Amino acid sequence: MCRSLCRPPMKRMLSVLLLVAVPVLTSGCSFWAVRGPSSTRDRDCTESVAAPVVDGVLAATALAGGVAGASTSSCSNCFADLSSATRGAGAVLIGLGVLEAAAATYGGIKVAACREVKARLEIPASQLRPAPALTPGKI
Repeated sequence: MCRSLCRPPMKRMLSVLLLVAVPVLTSGCSFWAVRGPSSTRDRDCTESVAAPVVDGVLAATALAGGVAGASTSSCSNCFADLSSATRGAGAVLIGLGVLEAAAATYGGIKVAACREVKARLEIPASQLRPAPALTPGKI
């Protein structure tokens, strides 16, 4: 009976620890990979949403894994009860999920600002006029 009760917490703990490793290694890439416009004329900024999307996916994964780990129940008939370690890892994952969500929000705001500045600086084709021709005698 204990074998069937003890193995799932061990597998859960391993999966939670693996879920902790991924966000820790890639945490908050929007904080360092996304550059917003420094002024209203700055065109050198990040227009890609790749980093905020990656942060959003990692946030959702970390939060889901954290909730699963934090809600682990104790095993009273087990040789080694690791449910407290799994709950601790779940709490760490929830914290990392919050960090990733903050990074995704930050990156999304910076990308939106960059796109807005670039859209404002572009001249629509309907407003373009040909340059005046230089005709002799009109000067």
